[in-house]
Amino acid sequence: MTSEESTVWSTVFFKVKGTIFQVPPHRFTEHSEDFANMFHMPRAGHAESVEGKDKEHPIVLDDYEAADFRALMKVLYPAPKDVISGAYTLTKEEWVGVLNLSTRWRMRQMREHAIGNLSKMSLTSFEKVTFARAHKVAKWLKEGLNEIVTQEETFEPDELKLHLGLETAFRLVWIQNQALKRPPAMSPSSNPQFTLGSLSCSKCHSAMFNSPQYCQHCGRTISVNAPEDISHIGKVGSLKVNSQNLRCGGCTRIPLQMQSYACPSCHSSTSYKNFRLMASTHQSPRPDAKVEDVFKEEIASYESWDQ
Repeated sequence: MTSEESTVWSTVFFKVKGTIFQVPPHRFTEHSEDFANMFHMPRAGHAESVEGKDKEHPIVLDDYEAADFRALMKVLYPAPKDVISGAYTLTKEEWVGVLNLSTRWRMRQMREHAIGNLSKMSLTSFEKVTFARAHKVAKWLKEGLNEIVTQEETFEPDELKLHLGLETAFRLVWIQNQALKRPPAMSPSSNPQFTLGSLSCSKCHSAMFNSPQYCQHCGRTISVNAPEDISHIGKVGSLKVNSQNLRCGGCTRIPLQMQSYACPSCHSSTSYKNFRLMASTHQSPRPDAKVEDVFKEEIASYESWDQ
């Protein structure tokens, strides 16, 4: 028998919260450097008392749950019916157990496998956040928090505090409040942030200019988001804008040519007299963008774990 065959057919004993498990060690050494180092290092003492050799001298894992260990064994050493069917029959709780141990023991393939299977199951927003924090899963943290701040259902503060903790609850409420804020109705003459990008299509109301334009008189570059490049004179009674009332920030003359412009989104034509003013030049950031900003350090710490 070769040394490799000997490793496959030999067994080691673990004791997890009072339960004895007898399993081959090769899967542990394949998937975990911690166990590989443990099994390959010389062991002191008499051969009869070597830790893990028999049930009287098991490797004791008191800080772990027997149910989690049993679930991991189902994946490391699948039953013949699971091998034949090509699928495991683990419950959500069992996959969480696999994720827990594979994360703590740095079994990267098993961890990715557990995350993939759990992602296919029905996880609530709170479960995603809770599991993400317990097992360092960045994508679940982003998904769960985004779902909470964007869904129509409103959670009571006490419910957020119960599931997520007081600090996270405060942060999510703040994000939701920011998303609800809307700037007051604006007019080109009163809004100091009026820009070329404020002009939209008269049909679909999408931005008319996604790239800089050039003043027809002085050639100045009029950037999309630079309020110093363009201004509006006179008063308006609606959201309609006549480009004859626009002024170049350089020569103070009419910058745009008197012609129709094709909308880059719907391709319909808008006359220079009929531009529409965007409902808001500076809209509040989307809640999902706020989530990634407010929780960026925590997200980054989980992402770095898998690198």
